[in-house]
Formats: sequence, C-alpha cells, structure tokens
Amino acid sequence: MRAPILILLLFITAHFHAQINFTANDVVPPYTGDFGFGSNMGYNPPWSDTELANIAAGNEAEGIEGLGVTTMRPALPEHFLEQYGYDNKVDEFQHYTSIGLKDNVVFIGYPSDDHRDQTYYCDEGRSKLFDNMYLPIWDDGEDGTPVNDENHYALYLYKMVKLYKDHVKFWEVWNEPDFSYKGWYPPGKDGNFWENNPDPCDYALRAPIFHYNRLLRISYEVIKSIDPESYVAIGGIGYPSFLDAVLRNTDNPEEGLPNDQYPLYGGAYFDVLSFHCYPHVDGSLREWNNDIDDFIYYRHSDAATEGVIQKKKELEDVLFDHNYDGNAFPEKLWIITEANVPRKGFDDKWGSEEGQVNFMIKTIVACQQNNILQYHTYNLGEKDDLEDASSGFDLMGLYKSLKNTEVYQQEVNQSGIAYHTTSKMLKGCVYDEAQTLAMALPQNTLGAAFLQDDGQYMYVLWAKTQTDQTEEASAVYSFPASFQLEAMKRWNWDFAMTNNEVTILPELIQLTGSPIFLRSKTEIVTTSVDEATTDFEFTCFPNPFSEKFNISMFSTSIQQIMIQLFDQKGRIIFQKNQTVTDGKNSIDVELEEQLPSGVYFLQTSGEDGSYRTKRVVAM
Repeated sequence: MRAPILILLLFITAHFHAQINFTANDVVPPYTGDFGFGSNMGYNPPWSDTELANIAAGNEAEGIEGLGVTTMRPALPEHFLEQYGYDNKVDEFQHYTSIGLKDNVVFIGYPSDDHRDQTYYCDEGRSKLFDNMYLPIWDDGEDGTPVNDENHYALYLYKMVKLYKDHVKFWEVWNEPDFSYKGWYPPGKDGNFWENNPDPCDYALRAPIFHYNRLLRISYEVIKSIDPESYVAIGGIGYPSFLDAVLRNTDNPEEGLPNDQYPLYGGAYFDVLSFHCYPHVDGSLREWNNDIDDFIYYRHSDAATEGVIQKKKELEDVLFDHNYDGNAFPEKLWIITEANVPRKGFDDKWGSEEGQVNFMIKTIVACQQNNILQYHTYNLGEKDDLEDASSGFDLMGLYKSLKNTEVYQQEVNQSGIAYHTTSKMLKGCVYDEAQTLAMALPQNTLGAAFLQDDGQYMYVLWAKTQTDQTEEASAVYSFPASFQLEAMKRWNWDFAMTNNEVTILPELIQLTGSPIFLRSKTEIVTTSVDEATTDFEFTCFPNPFSEKFNISMFSTSIQQIMIQLFDQKGRIIFQKNQTVTDGKNSIDVELEEQLPSGVYFLQTSGEDGSYRTKRVVAM
C-alpha cells in the first residue's frame, strides 16, 4: 500500500504548493487509461486541425466517420504561441476532447527567436534551445507567477500547461532531440555517444547534452507543479546511446557533474520514454553475413514488427543499466509516437501495401503485449502522391495525400482501413497474457487474446511471415478443446470497409500472413441451404457417416471449389475439386476406405480463398 499513499501525498503537496518535492526517481504515477490508437496530424493545407481530427477520430454530430483514432499528437511550440497567443489553440483542443480524443501527446519546445539561446556551441549553427534556462526556475511570485518570468522556457510551460492541461496527458520534450548520423555508432568508434557526450555539432539541438537535461528538469518541475497526474516524456528518441548520455549526466552546465545545485541525473526528470521506429531504414530488416560478404534481408511485416519491439528492448536495457528497473527507481512508462513502414519500396528499402497493412495490425498487437501504452502512426495523410513520391516517408499515411485536397473529400488507404478495423475490434480491450499462452500457438503462428468488457475474448491470429520481400505465409490453427468453443465469428483486416463477417468452427482455421480477428459465439448458428445467401454454406448428410456422404451447398456463381476432409491433427484425409453452379448444388462424396471412428473436419473453399468448415463424425 506504500506506493498509492506516496502518490497521494505527492499529489496533495503539488496542489497546495507551487514547487514540487519529488521526482521520477520517487514515483511514476500508474497509467489507468485504455490503449491509445494514435496518429500524427501533419501539416495538410487547406485542412484545419479540427477537420483533420474529425477524419481521424470521427465526428458523430457532423456525420463524419473517421478511422478509429482515439488519441492525437499535435504540437504547441513556443514560437507559435508567442506570435499568435497562448489561447490560440484552446478551441481546437476542446474539440479534440468533445469527439473522444483523450490522453493526447503534445510535443513542446522550439523557442521564438527573441527567446532562443544566441550561443554558437557549433560552427554549423547556434543552439536550438532557450536562452536563460540556467536562471532560477522559481521566484517569490512578485511578477504574478510562481515561476521566474526571465526563465523563458519556465514561463512558456507555466502559461501553456495551465491552459491545455485538461486535454493533454503526455508532454513530450522536443521531437527527435537525438536526430544524428552518429547516434548508431557502437562503443569504440570515434564520436560514439556511449563513451563521449554528444558534440553539439553532431545532433539536432546544437547544444550540450546537459542543456537538454536542463530542459527536462524545468519541464518536470513546472508541469508537475500544475498537473501532477500528467506525464513528462523524453521526446521521440531512437538511439539508446543518446538515452545513455541523458542518464549519465545531470543538468550541470559544467560537464554534467553532480553537486548540491545539480544533484540528479537526467532520468529523474521524465516518467515516460517516447520513441520512434522505422524498421525499413533502421537496420531491423537486414544483417551482415561474412560468408557471402553482403547483407541478408528480412523484408516482411513480422520482421518489421519484431524490429519495433527490439528497439524498445535496447532502450529498456539502458534504463535498467541505470537502475530504472522498478527496484532502485520506478520503471518508466512507454509510448511510440512515430512508427510505420511505407506502401512502396525505394532502392533496397522495403515497402509494400500488403506489408504496411500487416505491419500496422501486428505492431498494435505487439505494443499491447509489451506494455507500450500508445501507438501513433506516422502519418494521418501521405506527404505526396504515389507517382511523385521520392522516399518511403512520403507514403505512410492512413489517407492518401490531403494537401490540396478539398476538405472531406479524402481517400483512405488500405492501411487506414486496417487501422480502423483494428480499433473497432480492440478498442477498450485488455491484452490477456495467460489466455494467449493457453492458446498454445505453434511456431508458424502468431497472435494474442484480448479480454473484452463483456468477459469474452477477441483473438487476433496470423501465419508468421518469414521470407524476404513477400507477405505470403500459411498455417492451420485449432483452438484447444479446453476453451470449449462451439463456433466463432471471423473478421478480416478490411472489415471496416466491407462489414463482412462469417461464422466458422474453432478448428482447422486457415491462416495467411494477414491477421484475422475472431470472437467466440455463445451458440452455433445453423443455416439451411434454402436460407443460405453466402458462397459455400453447406450441410453434410448423413452425419455421422461411414464411407459416403452428400454435401448440399449454395453458391452465388459458377466456379471451381475444393472439398477437403481433415483429421484432428490437420492432416488431409481426402480432397476433391468440384465445379459448382449458381444456386443449390448436391455433391456426392465417396471415400476409398472407411475411416477410423472419430471427429473430422469437412471444408469447402473457393478460388478467392473464402471457405467454410463443419465438424463431422465418422462411425
């Protein structure tokens, strides 16, 4: 009970006193919200941010459907608020809340020119950070605020957070502060960040790393004094070496050394690690092979999703090395604020439409399996049209390019349909590790179980992709008998567009590299041939059978189908190709020999991959 009491005491202290007396070394408030289906907004003239939010989340009052986005990642830079007024975006943020966008992430920083540090720590450009950050954060309040108004960053935070706190959960300190061409350098290589503090010339901020830690400290003290239930996030990083540099330095401008004035290292001043991951360019999908003196590639969706989780592990290892492991210090929380793969490849960089769809669903599942609270796709709209794109980053939108597109005349991409389907199926659900383990998934099958509010489970399943440059994969899966499932509803990735669902048995489910969603039904729904309106609905008579039986089925067209009989281990006992006509069909099946008594599975499948399965009994 100690942790909740500590949090309560800290909460009370922060509400009754301007300054706080705790850090992230003492407590990280538990997150109690739902998993966030997020998106970056981007800049898409002539669209307003309100209109972009409508097509992301939907706006029922205006009849706009959207794509199931539940949280957004806009920005509130100081230079914008100084020019246009701190309340300029209040109406828009209130609108976000009104349409169901919650626990939003806002990335912050970016001073106006008057408030920017004038120092050139690097010949290539002056510091990107704020001037006067090393003035005291707090004063006696004589200027009307508890913060020192001459500390420009502290005053910006104070004015902004008071206005927007009801609509923001995560305050992300800068966007990609570690952007660098040296961040990936391993120990031992000249200029690496593991053994050297980043040179200001070698990364985005053009300032010493201690100054970024000062940014974190001011953020933490001011934001937590106003809203201790919100979270301060280290902003959208990608390099573990940069994280290590933050964690091994204080905010002391003299080489980051600890003393009475600067007693704590950087990890004390953020609750959440926000990271970015683009597997198609970060090396996740290839490894060097000395035998062939070249790279071996793994350009498919499951390897890309594994790359995202591997990035989290690499960053987590650094946190644990600095004792943010739940023992010495509280563990950090996790969000992803940019990730995707493109729908078209460039040079050796992977991309495909099917791969993007599959990556989107699989990564959202993997995030919840690995305690990542939000996934923000990059981006809401593509940067360019397909024929004009010059980079994979141009083709990552849920929608096709929105620029110069008439408002509400947007065209959704397949990835947007997949995103919407996934949100429909998993919104509000909780990943259940025990139930997932109980599924006993074979090595060629991946998936997860999610507990719904009504106590039933939503399952996600797919065959694991394993071959470079293809999403082709196949597997057959049967739920354990102990689950006592009689029938299941099945939805494909494009359900948000088609609204198609079918009823199947829980055995011998045919899987591909594209995930499907399954939910148990409380009872079997039987459909007679006369009532059937969907291809391959069929009955088997007699059942139980011996050596002969008849299939009565309905088809909506003349086509070739395959009839297969499986045993309980998934082995094919019998198969037959059959041409069926439009309407009712009667097909006699005669086996070469009588089967051992027991349960079998009879399946009919069409040329388009659609199929139906029924449980039958041999006597």
